[in-house]
Amino acid sequence: MEKFKKRTLKSEDFSPEDNGIRIDKLLTLIDDSPYYVQILKYFDIDSNNDQLIEIKGANTLFTVIKSLNKKYRKVDLISNLKDIYFNYSDGFSINFSDLSADPYFDEYNKEVISAKPIHSGERDFFSNLYDIDKYADKLISKGYGDILDQNLELLKSKEEHIRKYRLLHDVEEDSFYLRAIVSEGRYYNYDNSITLVIALLKLYFETKVSGINYYLDSCEFNESFIRIFFKTSEQKELSGVGFLENTLQVSNDEIKREALRFSNVCSILFKDSENNDTSIFIKPKDIKSKILSIPHGTGPDKAFKKLEEFVKSKEIFQTMFDDIKSISKIKEHNQILHLVKTKIENSTTEDIKRSKEELKKVLLRDIKTTTQLLETFSKLMLLEGLEIDAKEYLRYLIYEALIERK
Repeated sequence: MEKFKKRTLKSEDFSPEDNGIRIDKLLTLIDDSPYYVQILKYFDIDSNNDQLIEIKGANTLFTVIKSLNKKYRKVDLISNLKDIYFNYSDGFSINFSDLSADPYFDEYNKEVISAKPIHSGERDFFSNLYDIDKYADKLISKGYGDILDQNLELLKSKEEHIRKYRLLHDVEEDSFYLRAIVSEGRYYNYDNSITLVIALLKLYFETKVSGINYYLDSCEFNESFIRIFFKTSEQKELSGVGFLENTLQVSNDEIKREALRFSNVCSILFKDSENNDTSIFIKPKDIKSKILSIPHGTGPDKAFKKLEEFVKSKEIFQTMFDDIKSISKIKEHNQILHLVKTKIENSTTEDIKRSKEELKKVLLRDIKTTTQLLETFSKLMLLEGLEIDAKEYLRYLIYEALIERK
């Protein structure tokens, strides 16, 4: 669904007046969070702290997240399968007929809500019903709703089937969407707001200690996912190529097991064929780039202590530089290009498959220098219409081809 697609906020989208955000204003993003007190305690601040976090673009991103929070309310409704039925009148949706389990609906003047599945919501729902997701998808696509309904009624008669459903309520349109099924046990909702607040506060205080400055470069996000890129003032020279810039990626998926993550992503800075300053993000697999991660199953006291692992960032950057500096010795440039082209050709990733032919056209070049190679990869990443998840896939792919030669 278009309105739930991941979007990109770039540095050119920042307001010219946006030179950062005050801590007290930033904290209003989480003033109703159950983790508010722990965050104040960890950073040793109070809600009236008026110091400015001087990271350009921070206020713009704050406004975007605030707007999303206002538009979409997240409700975790516990429901028995016997109180659920399907609706095929306007596409496929799932009706919940018992709303008593969540106080959110106490003053809601409807006895039944209809929720359209988004993202992996439909697959999650049916995979939790004895892995019938592929079977159900086939029946829905064929218009055999009556057969699916018979299956549902048979399952209801067999046993209790109670799950917690993450619903999104679009309060402006008064419409509901099924986002996913979340754990009924230990699940701590470290959401986009928590991610932004922790990231900005952590970098603010790290700057005071290390003297390293951080700059908000871009952000990829939707209502329940965020990936923020912070460039740093740490640079190392790549002989004959340009510079390697340490870039921090802070990401969060409110549904997946890995909730809040800090990773190193390197940015190669170089001059293109027209002598313009150009850069390209590349990223190794998580095992090499991960600084710290906080899963949804980790409680707040332990979670915030894990932030101390941020010190690994400098060490990881040095390791990545030691690997990446080898690109200055590349001689078979077209072989590297061929590696990337082959991986794109054979990719089973849906976002890549949709843009496969356009991506391959960008790679139809005869490359003679490392600069030309990097310029070509930069154009690949900037291809119009390329989905955000496809870009993330290409970051890994380009790193493997450039550094690991595979």
